[in-house]
Amino acid sequence: MGATLSRLRAVLRGSSGAYWTLTGLWVLLRAGTLAVGLLFQRLFDGIGGGTAAGGAGAEGGAGTGAGAGTGGLIALIAWVAAIEGARLVLQFGVMLSRLEPRLQYGATAGLRRSLLGTALRRPDVTARVPPGEALRAVGEDVEEVGFFLAWAPTNLAHWLFVTASVGIMLTVDVLVTVALLGLLLAVTLVTALVHGRFLVHRRATRTASAHVAGALGEAVGAVKAVQAAAAEDHVTAHIGRLDEARGRAAVREALFAGVQRNVIGNAAPLGVGLVLLLTAGRARDSFGVGDLALFTFYLQILAEALASIGILSIRLQRVSVALERVTAFRGAAADTAAPPGKPAGHRTPPPRRDVPRLLEVRHLTAHHPGTRRGVEDAGLSVADGTLTVVTGGVGAGKTTLLRAVLGLLPARAGGEVLWNGEPADRAGFLVPPRCGYVPQAPRLFSGSVRENVLLGRDDDRALAAALRTAVLEPDVAAMRDGVDTVVGPRGLRLSGGQIQRLAIARMLVRRPRLMVVDDISSALDPETERILWGRLLDGSSAVLAVSHRPAVLRAAAQVVVVTDGRVEATGTLDEVLAASAGMRGLWATATASPRD
Repeated sequence: MGATLSRLRAVLRGSSGAYWTLTGLWVLLRAGTLAVGLLFQRLFDGIGGGTAAGGAGAEGGAGTGAGAGTGGLIALIAWVAAIEGARLVLQFGVMLSRLEPRLQYGATAGLRRSLLGTALRRPDVTARVPPGEALRAVGEDVEEVGFFLAWAPTNLAHWLFVTASVGIMLTVDVLVTVALLGLLLAVTLVTALVHGRFLVHRRATRTASAHVAGALGEAVGAVKAVQAAAAEDHVTAHIGRLDEARGRAAVREALFAGVQRNVIGNAAPLGVGLVLLLTAGRARDSFGVGDLALFTFYLQILAEALASIGILSIRLQRVSVALERVTAFRGAAADTAAPPGKPAGHRTPPPRRDVPRLLEVRHLTAHHPGTRRGVEDAGLSVADGTLTVVTGGVGAGKTTLLRAVLGLLPARAGGEVLWNGEPADRAGFLVPPRCGYVPQAPRLFSGSVRENVLLGRDDDRALAAALRTAVLEPDVAAMRDGVDTVVGPRGLRLSGGQIQRLAIARMLVRRPRLMVVDDISSALDPETERILWGRLLDGSSAVLAVSHRPAVLRAAAQVVVVTDGRVEATGTLDEVLAASAGMRGLWATATASPRD
């Protein structure tokens, strides 16, 4: 509870004034409701002639007080109209239309800006969160926090109203008040139980909806594979079954939502009936028509208030979980476990020191989240304007090493990355224009070629230069709309080689000093691959690449051989061939390929 409140205070930082202003206005609104109830009591007592005691006390003076009584009733009606008019203006003209949206959406916007900033500045933190959880944190969890902040002032005002109204009702009739509280507490308990089941079915509906959306996305992304396997009917039936499951979950959610609404909606009529039963023999005696009006007026607000208070614990649990996810996304709980011990006799090859180093990595250890798989005590260096190639067998840890260097995997204790000899924060520093990265399976947006390369920039000259260096000019020239050709979801309309080269152009347009590329020519024909590497290795930028191509290895100033997540050998091609039996086997296999 304490952690949740401290996190909420952190979210409210900068918006606390709006929060307490809204809280104060809700309290003022509920105070007006209390006043209207008391005015109704006097008004209906006046219309009905008051209680028996009041009637006896007024005997003999009725004739002289008739005019004053009428004037008093008019004054009471005017007060009720004034308070209700002010309440409507305040509630709908200021609070619901201005303050609540400003507080709720201001808080959600601030949280999303913070999370997006974390994702952009510290990819090593977001790497610990699966993509689905990250989307849930940015979407559903942030909305939950924003809604709670806007709802909490209402709930606080409800608490105060319940306390004050019950105190007033107890002064009128203890028995009726206690009976009504018992009824309303029962309604509150039922509401809380139904709301809990509603949340279960709501989560099930969202999960089922996510399954349908995921299946549709996979089917669209793999449409060629589906067609090649003649599996259209099977895929359609599978999506249909998922949609039926979503429909069943949605019906259950709607059922419990309806039960919840009806329980709350019928609480006040049941309360009125209970009051009438308990006071049937005492009307105009100790329980007058004004008292009945007071109880009836307070009952509707009491039912809503107690139901809201009953849901408070559930909402607190939901916002607590949401804040935990948001905190995890922002990387508050870093992985600080000590690295496992090094095997006996292991020695990381020292980096070469015969050329100035743009990038140097020393004793870097990083693991995939929740596993012991990764790289251990890795070291390498990249000289400015040269090519360094990371190579090794399948599953050796080549891609993991690149991701660890870039800060896309959280580092464990020890290890450092230097840029021009100075310590550098991996995730926050190795970004454009210092560093550009093309992964093995690059992701495109469903926009045009221009939009995918420039990503918001406005530089046609840089676009043309990047397309030429990436050997994408002929492909774009052959497209009907040229650079304005829409590539489709995830580049569906492009070939694998075109997707790779488009991602390379996106990196090149930012002119990075260091290009980090992961097997970027695997889908290219030999001639296109030769031209591409010739243009990338013009000496204007350093290149750190994962590759097993003999031509690329021959062009490397330094080759880093990775085996089982550890750097086995570092040096020129001849040096690593002499030092590593595994490298000799890889080289023999690669040079035996007709392609090379």
